[in-house]
Amino acid sequence: MEQSLKSNVEMWKILQERDYFATHPCYRQEDGSLLTKASDDQIIERFMDLAAKKRVAVIGCGYGRDVAVIAPKVGHVWGIDVSELILGKAVAYLRERGCDNFTPVLAERWKEDLPGGLDLVYSCIVFQHLTRELVRDYILNIPGKLAPHGEVLCQFADMEYGTRDAGLEHPHEPSVRWNRQDIEALVAESGLNLYALERQPIEGHGDWWWAHFGPAAR
Repeated sequence: MEQSLKSNVEMWKILQERDYFATHPCYRQEDGSLLTKASDDQIIERFMDLAAKKRVAVIGCGYGRDVAVIAPKVGHVWGIDVSELILGKAVAYLRERGCDNFTPVLAERWKEDLPGGLDLVYSCIVFQHLTRELVRDYILNIPGKLAPHGEVLCQFADMEYGTRDAGLEHPHEPSVRWNRQDIEALVAESGLNLYALERQPIEGHGDWWWAHFGPAAR
């Protein structure tokens, strides 16, 4: 039996029931609509090519904003998130934009339902919002989902106001800190090779870290 992980997925289900994105200042625009602009495809292309046949998984797909700029450039995208509610919103959002190469995956079933042979596993923003054990669980199990030359690109945060881990006392948006040493150790534990670890300073807040890694030696 798999050991139980410290998880704040139930907290995030509640936040999504409370319409997290539609009430968040980073996603709700002045007219009340959701933000549609995204640059995730450009971020990914700083590290690797997005090709028409690539199979991509996005950890924390939200309502589909990030996927909407990735899906037109690749073969298929699997989007992972915490509930049927937010995944349903992603399906509708992407369908409106003509993206029919998307499959939703529940976070609690990602190891069972996410296929193998993936060319890219991508995550932005999300890891700072999860418990350390959930993040570790993703990174240690991702290798089994990758193609031989598959790649991983994940963003971590090390914000000055962040905490060592996410609390479970009440539903909230945590900011869990991962520094360079934490990330390097986690990738090493996964058995994957770290290709690049790029620091992105955020003035007045701290650092974002972009970790690019995979099974192939470079």
